[in-house]
Amino acid sequence: MQTIGAISVFLGVIFIWRIIYVKRGNIRFWQLAANQPDAAVEWMENRPDWTMLQPDDPRIERLKNNSELVGPFKLVIPRLDNLVIIFVKKISINESQDEFIKLYGGKKENIRFPWFSSLAMLYPIIAMMTISKQGSQILPTLGYGFTNLGYLLLAAGILVGGFRALGFRYRIPTLIAAISIWIVGTVFSNL
Repeated sequence: MQTIGAISVFLGVIFIWRIIYVKRGNIRFWQLAANQPDAAVEWMENRPDWTMLQPDDPRIERLKNNSELVGPFKLVIPRLDNLVIIFVKKISINESQDEFIKLYGGKKENIRFPWFSSLAMLYPIIAMMTISKQGSQILPTLGYGFTNLGYLLLAAGILVGGFRALGFRYRIPTLIAAISIWIVGTVFSNL
């Protein structure tokens, strides 16, 4: 029963991560905007549902408390030699991000389902099942799963340069996540 509980918590955390990091924040949009900042600025300036401000603008605090807006997001714009703070209306964020991806993403952004990395997620789950058979409690079992996920992300970051099942398409974020998740797993394993 503890195995099922630990695996359920593990999968729940992964599911919530996918919703927040990949779906809700549309990481594809922000990566594309960071790769093409001039196009992103021009595109956002022509949309009434997007608001861009300088970091020292006093309106930022008021907009943070506006329940109709999502943000603040930050984007470095080299031609402006500055960072901009971005807010967008909640009701239109998904459609407008999808529109930008269609306009500026090209064929490279039309990615398929990450089968290989999704199947690789079985590795930490099998590791959790193995250690729980040895009588481990729920927190160490969960920690062992996260530790092995950290190892998996480290290998993927080094060998492939990303882990698309969790939304990591670039090497550095994958490696940072690997280390962070490994630390969390190690802490849980030693409780």
